[in-house]
Amino acid sequence: GKTEQDEDDYTTPSGPSLLEVLGEEKRNKILSSLYICRCDTSGLVRTAAMNVWKALVATPRTLKELIPTLTALLIRRLASTNMEQKVIAGNALGELIRKAGEGVLASLLPTLEEGLQSSTDTDNKQGICMALREIISSASQESLEDYEKTLISVVRVALVDPDDEVREAAAEAFDSLQKMFGKKAVDQVLPYLLNLLRTESEAQTALAALLTLLTDNTRSNIILPNLIPTLLIAPISSFNARAIASLAEVAGPAMTRRLPVIINTLMDGIVASRDEELKAELEVSFDTIMNAVDEYDGLNTAISVMLALVKNDDHRKRAAANMRLSQFFAKTDLDYSRYHQDLIRVLLLSFDDGDSDVVKAAWMALSELTKRLRKEEMESLVLPTRSVLQQVGVPGHNLPGFSLPKGINAILPIFLQGLMNGTPDQRVQAALAISEVIDRTNADGLKPFVTQITGPLIRVVSERSADVKAAILLTLNNLLEKIPTLLKPFLPQLQRTFAKSLADTSSEVLRSRAAKALGTLITLTPRIDPLIAELVTGSKTSDAGVQNAMLRALYEVVSKTGSHMNEVSRNSILGLIDSDTAGLEESMAITNARLVGALIKSMPLNTGAGSLIKQRVLVSHVTSASILNLNSVLVESPASLIQSHVQETVTVICNGIGNRNTFIADNSVLAAGKFLLTSGDEKVKVEAMTPLIEALASVIQPGGSVDSRRLSLVVIRTISRRHSTLIRPHIHLLAQPIFASVRDPVIPVKLAAEAAFLEIFSVVERENADFDEYVTRQGASLNPTTKRSMQDYFKRVAMRLGSQARERKDAEGGQGGLGLSNDEREDEREVWSVGKVDLGAGAFSEE
Repeated sequence: GKTEQDEDDYTTPSGPSLLEVLGEEKRNKILSSLYICRCDTSGLVRTAAMNVWKALVATPRTLKELIPTLTALLIRRLASTNMEQKVIAGNALGELIRKAGEGVLASLLPTLEEGLQSSTDTDNKQGICMALREIISSASQESLEDYEKTLISVVRVALVDPDDEVREAAAEAFDSLQKMFGKKAVDQVLPYLLNLLRTESEAQTALAALLTLLTDNTRSNIILPNLIPTLLIAPISSFNARAIASLAEVAGPAMTRRLPVIINTLMDGIVASRDEELKAELEVSFDTIMNAVDEYDGLNTAISVMLALVKNDDHRKRAAANMRLSQFFAKTDLDYSRYHQDLIRVLLLSFDDGDSDVVKAAWMALSELTKRLRKEEMESLVLPTRSVLQQVGVPGHNLPGFSLPKGINAILPIFLQGLMNGTPDQRVQAALAISEVIDRTNADGLKPFVTQITGPLIRVVSERSADVKAAILLTLNNLLEKIPTLLKPFLPQLQRTFAKSLADTSSEVLRSRAAKALGTLITLTPRIDPLIAELVTGSKTSDAGVQNAMLRALYEVVSKTGSHMNEVSRNSILGLIDSDTAGLEESMAITNARLVGALIKSMPLNTGAGSLIKQRVLVSHVTSASILNLNSVLVESPASLIQSHVQETVTVICNGIGNRNTFIADNSVLAAGKFLLTSGDEKVKVEAMTPLIEALASVIQPGGSVDSRRLSLVVIRTISRRHSTLIRPHIHLLAQPIFASVRDPVIPVKLAAEAAFLEIFSVVERENADFDEYVTRQGASLNPTTKRSMQDYFKRVAMRLGSQARERKDAEGGQGGLGLSNDEREDEREVWSVGKVDLGAGAFSEE
């Protein structure tokens, strides 16, 4: 029934009927305007309009007659740019729905639908959408249910309108519809738009409608789960790719959860596409999506997916992912600094990829990333970047990524910045990293960067920090060895730098590296005598460390260019060695010995070398100095002994092995190893070697010096591996003492004996063949108990150890494998050492 208010709205009008006086059209316009004024924002206007309305309008039927005209007025006002007009029209429409209810909807909705389809005025269409929103908001769900199809139809038509503002108003109407009808509204509108998306003629307008809907996060979360799978159906078309890119630009954060699927699907399309035009479209869309992500969750998700793609098993995906990252770095304004370390790691590791396209793309990406780093960021990245560099490739072998034009420039700026402006630790790490770059780059790859690298190194070497200086000297030495001719302009400056560092009293490592670097540099200079004179003078200091460094530098110079020095220089070095050899500390004595070896190497045998050998090497009474000299000559100039002094050398070594002084005995064993190895190479008669083998066998017997026994076993193993023809005739001398040591309580002796036992019987290569032959022939006279024990050991232990060693070699690629095993390499280093093993060229290693 009607309320009291409703009854008050209508009274008996006075005077002639308006319809008769004005005619229907004018009456409708006046009364419609009057009805709108009843909802004005001004209270005075509302009251006056209400009074006039009561005076003029007799029945509710009049209001229904006004609906077409009233609707047109309301629509125009709803589309007005004046906010007050919009509010008034909205209030009026809401009151109309509440007052007239279902009765007014029956005529109002068809009017709106017809107006939307026939109108060309965008303001009018925008107003219709706003009116629709007001109707849905004001009417009850029961009253709207009968008009659901009409409402949805109007919203559909408005959503695909070519005008942006009309679509935005339609999207707001869709929100009201969705609140009223829930999922039903979505199910009626979204499939309709998705179907249009698949038709060529309507696809653009459908996409525009969807993009308009996606401007709201709530709508995005409803629409995207339905929309994205439709667009990602393989094979993905260029239109769908563009559509997804457009969605990403509009939807933003709402796309984050779906980024992995989107990125991976687009990547699949890029890799699979054979149509270059389509591939280009997919790449553009990919880049657009990457640049549209938000800076937090979106970026985190996108970078995680890209890092996985860079490590994908498919080389095409790795290459494509690196290319897309390159574009991302070049175009994005996002702050991705928190991912710098992860990105540098995967991209730098790709520099060693087996596929050249992957390497090129990784280089492009890393170069783009490095270009955009701030200076302070570079300094903090020195240590992590060096850590990755150490895992890439092999020192001494060219890294594919560094072999590209300007290859090293992808990371070199990071290290140069750290070298010039970092903390002392960052400078050390940067210098060592540059050295590692040099190790992995060919001369052509380094050529464009010679000045760029050398200049900063020379400038920073004047730093107070000895660690920084030492790291720089290592790098400069590497550079000199790699591209000597390109560094000629810097040689005078480098020579002064190295000579100055030799006299640094604060660091043994620095002095040693300076000596090494000076030895490398001197091969490039025509005159060496002035430098020798400077080093001889410098070695007369009272500081033992500096003195030793000067002598080492002299050794480096003489060993490499000694044949070019004059007689004065040679005599000054001899005088230096003669000055005071008594009471020298071990390191100084070793340096002196190496210098003697280098000096003999530089002299012709018929002009002084022979007398020097007799005076300082092959002396009748073996001393610590003479045995070190002998080892040094066997390393530097073995031919000088083997050509003229075989018998004397064997005698001196055998005497030394039997010496009570363990230092002399140990170094005599090492001298025996060097001599036997060299003699095998030079084809010296086997018989001449017998005394040495006998001497070594006597030392191996349990009860002697532990160090001498272990060294003798190491020598026997190494000789047997290198020159088995020297050992085989003497196997009867060696088998028993070696077997007596395989159960030695001293572990190093036991391990050395096991290795020697396997080697003399070639267990790894020939299994039990050589051992059986020995037992049958040379071992026939063995004590039965010893013989049985040896056979038992061979069967239980030696065969098992041989099998393990054989498996390792097979795993490394069969015969020869990857070269010597670690313990074999260590054995060789020990045999060829002078005085003590030179670990990584002493202080010339990086660590």
